[in-house]
Amino acid sequence: MNKLIQIGSFLVASFISISSFAQVSSTMETSLDQTLDSMKTVLNTKSLSAAIQTADGSMWAHAIGNSGTFSQVTTSDSYLIGSVTKTLLSACVLDLVDDGLIALDDSIHEFLPTMLNIDSSITIRQLLNHSSGIFDALAHPHQPDSMNADFSRIWTPEELIQDFVSAPNFAAGTSWSYSNTNYFLLGMIIQEVTGNPFYTELRNRFYTPLGLTSFCFPTYESNLGPVAHVWIDLNGDGVLDDVHNFYMNYISLNSTAGAAGGYYSTPSDCAKWMRAYQRGDVVSAASLAEAQTVINAPGAQGNLYGLGLMKNTTHFLGHLAYGHGGDLAYHASSWYFPEFDISITVFNNDNSKTSWNLLPVVRELLKSFLTNQAASLNENTLDNTKVHPNPFTSEITINLPADFGKNLSNINLYDAEGNNIAKEVSLFENENEYILTLKNLDALPAGMYFVNLIGQDGSSKIIKVIK
Repeated sequence: MNKLIQIGSFLVASFISISSFAQVSSTMETSLDQTLDSMKTVLNTKSLSAAIQTADGSMWAHAIGNSGTFSQVTTSDSYLIGSVTKTLLSACVLDLVDDGLIALDDSIHEFLPTMLNIDSSITIRQLLNHSSGIFDALAHPHQPDSMNADFSRIWTPEELIQDFVSAPNFAAGTSWSYSNTNYFLLGMIIQEVTGNPFYTELRNRFYTPLGLTSFCFPTYESNLGPVAHVWIDLNGDGVLDDVHNFYMNYISLNSTAGAAGGYYSTPSDCAKWMRAYQRGDVVSAASLAEAQTVINAPGAQGNLYGLGLMKNTTHFLGHLAYGHGGDLAYHASSWYFPEFDISITVFNNDNSKTSWNLLPVVRELLKSFLTNQAASLNENTLDNTKVHPNPFTSEITINLPADFGKNLSNINLYDAEGNNIAKEVSLFENENEYILTLKNLDALPAGMYFVNLIGQDGSSKIIKVIK
C-alpha cells in the first residue's frame, strides 16, 4: 500500500518540541567561545555575553569580561535589552489581532482619548512601523533634566506624552522616523483592550508559556535575577565607571523606557524568544507575515523596518535576518536567521559602544557556526547506499526504515558551507519503508550536499550526496 504523508509541498517549518535544551557539540562550543573572546578584544569593551539557539533546539551561551571591578560576567547575568523590547510589544499587539480584539488598521482614537500633538487617525500599524510621524518624547530637550530631577519617580506614558511630545515630524504614513512614543501608545492600547498592563500581558502570553524566566521590567516586577554591571563615563574623564548601584535605582529611567525599552533578560532567554517569535510559534502565520512586511527606514539597522522588527540583509554575510537592536547604556543585538532556523543574541554593558558595534559580533558568530556545522556534517555522514541517484541531477530519493520514517519531524538540505537549501519534499509510505524525495534541485551548482533527517525523538541521520 502506498500512502502519501503530508509534510507539506515545501517543508519550511516542522520541528521537535523540546522542553529542556541540549548543548551544541564540544567542537562547536569551543569555536564559538573563541570567536566571542576574540571579538571582545577587537571591540575593546567591558564584556560580551551571547547565545545561539539552533534548529534542533540546542543552545550555546558564553560570557566574557567584567561585571563589577572584581567580578566576571556569567551566562546567568541579565542585561538591559533596550529597544529589543519592541519585538515583545509588537508580538503582543499581533496576538491581540489574532484574538480578534483589534485590527492593524484601526485608528488609535478607537482606544485612546485625544492627546495634544497626536493625530487620532493614526493607525496601530503606523505606530508599530514608525510611520506615524509622532515626535519622540525621549528626544525632547527638557526630558533628561526632568527625569534626573527625581531618580525615584515613576513616569507614566501619559505623563511622558503630555510633557514631551512636540508637533509631529510629518503627516502619518508619508515618511519614517523612529519614535519611542509609538510604543508608549501601544502599551496604553494593550491595557485598554485587555484590562492589564503591558508587562502583565507579556508575562501571561509569552514568558510563562515559553519558560523565559529572566525577562523582567523592574519598575513593576521583582523577579530580576543577577545583573551584569553597566559601565558609564560619569564625569567625562575618559574612564568608565561601574554605576551598577546607581543604575539599578534609576527608576525614572526604567519607567521612562517602559514599553519602548525597559526589559532585562539573559542572552539565552532573548535568543529563545527571538527564534520562537520569528519562526511562528507565538503568533499566526498571517500576523508574522505582517510583522515581516517592511518599509524603507533610513537609519535602521538594515534600512528596512516592519512591525517592531528590523529586516537586515546587509550585515550578515548576505544572509537574511529579522531582529532588533537596543541601546540604553547597555546594548543588545538579537536576530533570527530563517535560512538556518537559528537565533543569535549578543549583549554588552559598556556605554561607550552601541548596538551597531555588536553587528560584527553577530556576523562572526554566524560565520563560526556555519563553518563548524559544515565540518560536523562531514564528520557524521552515513552510508549512502539507500540514496539514489547519487550523484543526483534534479531529485534525490531516500529509502527510510519504517520506524524512522513514520517519526520524521524535520528535513534539511545543506551545502558544503552549511547553508540551508530550499527544496520541495514528498514522503510516501511503501510497505515496510518510507520513500523520501527532494525535488526541483536542477538549479543547484555542482558539489557536495548533506541531507539532515531529524526524528521526533531528536535522533538524526546525515546523508552525504553529490551533484
